[in-house]
This record gives sequence, C-alpha cells and structure tokens, in this order.
Amino acid sequence: MKLKYLSLIKKISPKFVALWIGIASTGIFLILALSYSLIKQSIDEKFEQLFSKKSSQFVALLPAFHPQQRITKEQLETLLDYSGYQSKKDPDELLTNEYAWLEIPGSTQLILIRGESLYPGKPLAQTKAILSFENEGQTLILKEIWDEIVQNNVETFELAPKRISSYFAGRLRTQIPITLSDIPVNMRHAVMAIEDVNFLEHGGVSLRSTLRALYKDLRARRFVEGGSTITQQLMKNLFFSREKAISRKVKEAFYAFITESTHSKESILEAYLNEVYLGQWSTYEIHGVSEAARFYFNRSVFDLTLSQSATLAAIIQAPNSLDPHRHPESSIKRRNLVLKKMLEANFIVPEEYELAINEPQSVIPGEKNLQDTGYFMDLIFSELPETLKSRLDSEALTIYTSLNPYLQLQASNTLREHLTRMQKDYATLVKKAKQGFSLQSAFISIDVSSGQVLALQGGSSYQKTQFNRILQGKRQPGSLFKPFVFLAAFDKSDFSPPFTALTELDGSPFEWSYEGEQTWSPKNYDKDSPQKLTARETLENSVNIPTARLAQLVGLDPIIDLLRRSGIKSALPKIPSISLGSVEITPYELAESYATLANLGQGHRLHGLLKVVTSTGETLFEPNYPAEERLPEASCYLTLQILKGVLTQGTGKLAMLSGLPIANMAGKTGTTNDYKDAWFVGFTPKILTLVWVGYDEEQNVGLTGSAAALPIWIDYMKKASPFYDDKDFRIPDGILEFRVNPK
Repeated sequence: MKLKYLSLIKKISPKFVALWIGIASTGIFLILALSYSLIKQSIDEKFEQLFSKKSSQFVALLPAFHPQQRITKEQLETLLDYSGYQSKKDPDELLTNEYAWLEIPGSTQLILIRGESLYPGKPLAQTKAILSFENEGQTLILKEIWDEIVQNNVETFELAPKRISSYFAGRLRTQIPITLSDIPVNMRHAVMAIEDVNFLEHGGVSLRSTLRALYKDLRARRFVEGGSTITQQLMKNLFFSREKAISRKVKEAFYAFITESTHSKESILEAYLNEVYLGQWSTYEIHGVSEAARFYFNRSVFDLTLSQSATLAAIIQAPNSLDPHRHPESSIKRRNLVLKKMLEANFIVPEEYELAINEPQSVIPGEKNLQDTGYFMDLIFSELPETLKSRLDSEALTIYTSLNPYLQLQASNTLREHLTRMQKDYATLVKKAKQGFSLQSAFISIDVSSGQVLALQGGSSYQKTQFNRILQGKRQPGSLFKPFVFLAAFDKSDFSPPFTALTELDGSPFEWSYEGEQTWSPKNYDKDSPQKLTARETLENSVNIPTARLAQLVGLDPIIDLLRRSGIKSALPKIPSISLGSVEITPYELAESYATLANLGQGHRLHGLLKVVTSTGETLFEPNYPAEERLPEASCYLTLQILKGVLTQGTGKLAMLSGLPIANMAGKTGTTNDYKDAWFVGFTPKILTLVWVGYDEEQNVGLTGSAAALPIWIDYMKKASPFYDDKDFRIPDGILEFRVNPK
C-alpha cells in the first residue's frame, strides 16, 4: 500500500504543485489584502469620527449676586469653592479664579477675580469685583458690587456658568476633544513615560515590551503585565473589549501595525489622549485628559502643573483602584513613579522632579463635581426636540438649563445624609435594610414665579438606580390633596354663611355613599380627634374626617376640576377618597400643582430647558411657557394663610422649632394609608420644594411626612437661604386684613 502511494506522488507534475502553491499564495495574499483594506477602512472611520465629532455642552447658570442678598460667610465660601475659586489671604496677590476677604470697620469686603468664560451666547469677560457687605450677626447683607471692567457699581454680578454634562459620539459622556497643540508637553511626556516611553520609535508594537510582559505573565501563570504600546491601547479602546486574551492581543497588534502605517504619530497620540479612560463620574465615563483635568483639578488641561499631569498619567493603568479621591496613597505612589520615569527619560530635569514629587496632590473633593445630575438630565432630554438631539454630536451646541448647581449639590447631599441617618436611627428601617429593601427619596425644587426646575433628585443615587421617581414614579399623595378641598370651599360662592378659616367642621365619624351601593368611611390617624374643629385647625393638623365631610359639602366635581387646572394630568376618578389623596400621580405633576397654588393661581409648565445655541451664539430653540390663569387668586391666598399655620402650630411645626425663619413660608405634610408614603411640600413666594420618602417595593416606611420628609426640607431650606428672600405672599385685590381678638 505504501509503495502505491509513493508511486502516485512521483507521478504528480512539479508544475501542478507549483500551480497550487501559486493559487494558495494568491488566495492568502488576497485575504490579507482584503483584511488590511477592511481594517484600514474601520480605523480611518474611527479616526475621522474622533477628529470630526463635536461635543455639545449642557450648562447651568448660578443666579447672579445682587444688592440686599443675604448670605452667610460659610455659604458664600462654599459657593465660591464649588465654582472653582481658591481662597487667598492677600487681596493684592490674587490670580484668576481666586478670592480674598478684607475686614474693614462695620463691613466686610470680598475681592475676587473672575476668569474669562466663553460659552456661546453667554460670554463673560475676565474682571475683578469687590462685593461690600454689611454685617448682621452671622449674616452678610450685600450692599454694593464694584466691577473693574465698567469702573462703577453694578446691580448684578455673575459667576461663570457650570457645565453639568456633555454629549459626544452618540451618548452622554464627559468628554471634550482638544487638539494635540492644546495639550501641554508635560502631559504628553507623562503619559509616554509611564505607558510607552519608546512611542516615537516603534512601528506600533514594541517587541521588547511584549517579550518582557510575556516573561512576567509566564512566571506568574496569569496576565500581570500587558506590554501594550499607546497605539495598541488606542486600538483596544476603539475596537476591542478589555478581556485579557492572547487572541485579542494578536488582533490589537495587527490593528496597531496598520494604524502606524497610515496615520502620523501626532494624530495617534492626539486620539489616545482624547479617548483614554480616566475614571467614573456618576453613571458617565471620563474620557480624555482635558475632561479629567476638569474633574480632578477643576482647571484647564493647559493649566495643569507637572505633578497634576503625572497624576492623570498615573490613573490610566487602573482608574478605579488609582482614583485619587478614594485611594490617595496608591495614586500618589503611582504619580511618583510617573515622575521618576519622566526623569529617567530626560523629559524633566532633577529640579523639576524634586518640586513635583513634593507637591500636594490637591484634587478637588468628588462632591464638587456635581455627580448626581442624571435625574435632571432625564428631564432635559424629555424636553429637547428630536430634531436637536440628532445634532448634538455634529454641531457643538450649548444647552442652557435652569439647574442651580449649588442647590442641586445641597439636595443630593441632604437626601443622602438623611436616608443614611433614618436607616440607622429607626429599628424598623434597619430591619428592612437587612432584608434588602433600600429606602428611597425623591426631591424637586422649583422657582415659583417661572416654573423652572432648580434641583431634581429622582432617587438616592443615579449611579445605583436610574429609575426617576420624580418623573416616572406614581404614588398616592395622601394628605397633600387636602388643601385643594379647602381651596374649593373658599371658592364656593353659595355657602351661607361664607366659608372662612374659622368655619366649624364636624369631626364625627360618618359614611359616604356613592355610585349606588358603594360606601366609604374615612378614619383619622389620631383616634382621639375632637368632634368639632375649625377649618384652620383641620388643615393645619391634617385631620381626615372633617376634611372628608367638607369635600362632601363642596362636591367632588369642583375639587377634581381645581386639581386638574392646577397641573395634575393623571387620571382623577370621581370617588370620595380622592379628597384624601387616594389616587396615584407623579411627584412632578404634584409639584407643578403646588407651584400654581404658591403663585396665587398663576400656573407655569415645569421645565428645565432654557435655550439651545450654536457655537456662534445663534439661538436655535428657546421654549416659551407663559403664565396661565389656572386657579382663583383670592381663594389661593386664603388657603396659603392656613398652610402657613402648618409650620407654626400644625403637623409641620418642627420647622419653627428648628430655627428656620418661616414668616413667609407655607407647607403641607403628607402621609398615605399604612404609612407607605411620606411627603412634605414647603414653599415661599420664590422657591417651592417637594420631598417624598418611601420604598419602591410594597413596604411601609412606618413614619409620617413630618418625621421622614420634613427634616430633609428644613435642612435644604437652611442651605438654600441665599436664593430666596423674606418677602411675603402678595395680598390679592379684594382681600382685607383685620387684627382681631383671638377669643
């Protein structure tokens, strides 16, 4: 058999063998050529995207300073610190974005230098300002604002806008692409020194680094070192997963060779420094050294010190475990290694090395980056027209929003602190936490006169849960519907005698028959409630039975009509229990409803989007939501007067006991059946804030609105005091006030 086989081989012509070898070689060549062509096309497309895509910015504006504004020194320093200003002792040595205090007899002066801001449609020139305050105990009252640009006193002074998010390459992400010429040499050298010191010499793959990494991996019997060049890392970031596998490394190398043969070292380095992953900001990834400079140091990448550049280069290896916020010691150790590598590569001289290695890390605290804007961004994207969404990563648009960054920060911190406290202080909540139930809260703060949303927190943390309880969560409002029963009574003209706050209501148990055979019997939370109460006492103390009796007298149709006109869009069934808030609505529409009441019947559609402008400052979109006459003005005012009493002698009197100045404030607690939902909504003529506390699951909080939600509102309002004043609600025409003997 073997002989026959050998003889067969001898009969095959050498020309035939050569032919098949030629065909096979041609096939392999064609496959390689086609692969090269396809891979090159993919790489070229990615590079074109990186260099052509533009980043659109979402921006928030801090309210301008104005005379008579009241603020404590601590609040003002927090605001400035959060806005990127650094405190200095000597006013004569101030640089851009620095401030200093000057104490003079009887008053205090704040001297600051505002840096130039070039946001399209809202440019601000660099200037020096002197804000003169009058001292009133711990409070500073702003008296004069001197602006050096105009060489005169001015009525307002603005801080630079604050970017709250970016849109790049088809999604929300924190990335601002910049050219290589805008990235300082120290930043480039720091990255090359630690990641690929021979970047300018190799052709995409470093044989020396690869062999060294392979040796270490074999000794450890696992992947301990990558050996990837900057070009390989860029290919991994653009095309491959982070899975550690030999097959991926081979593909990476092949792509790197092709990239180096078709693109310059400068364009590769620019793409890498703009694309490299450098950490997490809430649910967004931080990409690029420019964005990382803003996130970690609150400054332009061009203004980074050598030490700060080395810190960013250090993070690249492991952005989570080397995060300077959470792991400062590891981050500093790696930074020092970067500096040592730069010295060894002759990128820096020994004197520079010594100065940089002894420089404090000086990263800004993480909370100053406004990490929980995701819930608010949900609102913005719901308002943004589809035609503009498609232009976000091609035209570098600037989207101005109503968010007050300072108030959003206070809202986020306050919610987190109180949820943590409650789950430690209350045994029932501790037990539920151990069972895996996470207490949640939702929060929205609104400018009453315009309907603009100032702060929005749809849950405890957007990073942990993206379910937006303000916009999407439907809950029973409970007692928060009660004021509309009284509003309807004030508005009812055929009551004889007319309904007033002193009208006596029956508090005895009763049964309400409706729709033929159906009956409803409301119950009070307090079984010992008095049989007779005034309207004021009933609403101030949120008593169920007399409220339900009043609803029966008024009729359900007027109550439902007023709720609908105020801003409630969810279904409102005609059932008696609606008077005690037994239907499910979103906190967002409930906030709009109360904002209408607080604005004496003038209603606005709640909104967060202000305008969209192009890179040249042209306005593309500016929504207009004019005020609407929704509710009777006088009846709203009379209802508000009772709601002011909620904070002095009713269910919300903790506000008065806390020391909060409540003379021009009103509010209402809310608690649903079985203590499932805890609410509080409180407001001045300027600002309204609604708080909800509860569980996503069918679990009871076991706390009233005054115990769970009201303390959150109180703490927030104390922090928010610079953004509302002490003006009281305007008295409408037709309302007369008399001072009478209470007895």
